[in-house]
Amino acid sequence: MLLNFVKNVRLSMMSKTNENLLKAAQGEAFARLKYMAFAQKALEEGYPEIAQLFEEAAGAETVHGITHLQAMGFVKSTLENLQDAVYGEQDEIDEMYPSMIAEAESENPKNKDTALKAFKVAMAREKAHKRMFKRALRKLQKQLDAK
Repeated sequence: MLLNFVKNVRLSMMSKTNENLLKAAQGEAFARLKYMAFAQKALEEGYPEIAQLFEEAAGAETVHGITHLQAMGFVKSTLENLQDAVYGEQDEIDEMYPSMIAEAESENPKNKDTALKAFKVAMAREKAHKRMFKRALRKLQKQLDAK
């Protein structure tokens, strides 16, 4: 996860170019999510042609973001990527979502219930993702050890 990369590489030690690649990757990731949400809404409203435009743009944003991550040296071996994924999911379970839930519970914004539900559902799914990645990591490690 990009968050792990930032935690593992102090921003102060990052070149301005890599800092910009990181910002660009984050921007592309957000654009992809936004365009996919827009596509979903266009479909709900009966505009499949417009939904397709948003989906095509989202695909391009994905390619841009991946290119930025590769340029940063973020994409490693499959083993290292699985290790990073496990670490990232654990960070979301232990730190990110609990703090977001606590902050939402301490405030009273108009969207509090919706936000809390979104955070709690996501955290539950992160636990499933962690288990999935850990199983794959153990299996790959056994395969590599057998070679």
